Amino acid sequence: MAYWLKVVWERRPGALLRKRGMLILDSFRGHTTEKIKKQISEMNTDLVVIPGGMTSQQQVLDVVVNKPFKDHLRKQYHDWLLKGDHALTPTGKLKKPSMSLLAQWIIGAWNSISSDSIVKGFKKCCVSNAMDGSEDNLLWEDIHSPESSSSEDGAVEGGEESEEDWE
Repeated sequence: MAYWLKVVWERRPGALLRKRGMLILDSFRGHTTEKIKKQISEMNTDLVVIPGGMTSQQQVLDVVVNKPFKDHLRKQYHDWLLKGDHALTPTGKLKKPSMSLLAQWIIGAWNSISSDSIVKGFKKCCVSNAMDGSEDNLLWEDIHSPESSSSEDGAVEGGEESEEDWE
């Protein structure tokens, strides 16, 4: 964790200017040692720890990114399998998809996630809500409900939503 803070967190945009930041981590013990908390504090960062069992509700990636991303990859793989006519290994097993094909699937999966859905995820997780309390109710709303322009598989579709959808 100390290495990640040095190599990744310390090089994030704004870190060089010592802009105050907020780092949200799960309650893994390695995230909450005194050494790590001190290092985070020295980086002008506030540490927010998600309590155990709450990651699926409070971690933005789990709420709006991981499931649609994985679902998209799984669909690409299944479609590839159904196309058939794949090369076999000498032992008769199906050869893996090529690295370039996997990269294309990953790019497609990432592009299928709208930036609007990520913004909504931060609001749903109460990370970037209005300080006046006007968006506090978003924690209890289902971002995958029809009112929030979601698809059947749980991926929030982008492009058509506006900030008014969340008011």
